[in-house]
Amino acid sequence: MSLLRWHRPLLAAALVVAGCKSNPSAPAAQAPGAVTAPTPGKAPTPAPASSSALSYLKPVDAQRCEWVRQPLPSGEPTVFAFDAACDESQLSWSPDGNVGLVFNPAMGDRTQPRVWRVDFPAKSGKPEDLKGLLGTLGGQGSDTPRINRMAFDSQGRMVALVSDVPVEDEGTRGQAFAFRQEGADWKNVESKPTTFDSGPGVNVLDAAKALPDQTLSLFGDLPGQAAPEAAVKKLNAALPGQAEGKIGKWMSLSTPGGALYYWTAQDPEDESTYPTVPVRWEQDGNLVELEELAARPGERLGFQVRGGMLLVFVMGETRSAQVFDPRTKKSLVTVKDIESATLWPEPTRR
Repeated sequence: MSLLRWHRPLLAAALVVAGCKSNPSAPAAQAPGAVTAPTPGKAPTPAPASSSALSYLKPVDAQRCEWVRQPLPSGEPTVFAFDAACDESQLSWSPDGNVGLVFNPAMGDRTQPRVWRVDFPAKSGKPEDLKGLLGTLGGQGSDTPRINRMAFDSQGRMVALVSDVPVEDEGTRGQAFAFRQEGADWKNVESKPTTFDSGPGVNVLDAAKALPDQTLSLFGDLPGQAAPEAAVKKLNAALPGQAEGKIGKWMSLSTPGGALYYWTAQDPEDESTYPTVPVRWEQDGNLVELEELAARPGERLGFQVRGGMLLVFVMGETRSAQVFDPRTKKSLVTVKDIESATLWPEPTRR
């Protein structure tokens, strides 16, 4: 049975043959998740999965997750279910956007990492066998090198980033490695000294820096640039009191439908700044609220512009994602209680 299922499983239709004395009985309804047998003859070419879509992880329970591909502006979603926690899973895509990779690292009592490869046009998914890589590393344990990330590189090859740090304490020195899958084997293509610094230190690798930037980041540099002075004056006039006595500033993000302005707040723990509400479109010289944006003051926002769409991710008491058409300013889809929302990566040339 395929791990990939549709929200509306197809039902087999009853077949009636004209001229027969009695109609044959209708075949049984197809079980949810079953793979439809191909019709004899020329097989249809699967439609590419890389057209505009929203990707997100939907928790089913503590150790079961669904990877959802929601076409945009509308369409039937595709769902791939796997047995791992959503918030512990990493996603990656092949250069053409058709094949996805789910990586679930070893964590806690679970000593073995897990990987699933998902072919979205073919509607199929399966676990990847990591015995060869784990054998090269000597297994996975507290005293062995640890696989921190697995993803597709720009050539569509699977890459594993590995750290060998004796103790995960700040400043501990160790070694970082990159392995690349070549056929049935895994080849060590890079090795560099590293230091554990609030993380395993694999980002020192050139292989890590070369991996495609495919997902939405909620941390790091603010998206866009500081809003121009004229826009700041207009925003302050429209929202009196927003900037008075507060630490923050107005930022501007370019979209296919014009500028988007947002306010910033300061994280009390590390004093970094992050996007939050208010958020306003600029339309025909006016400031317009985002349609039904489910965010409250102080909640962290993430913005992503891709494929002519705008994604707003809200990291509040609940996590939600909302996709807008910047040209019409209309909200296309809203999903709540999710993880790892991102707009589907556009195909890249090799």
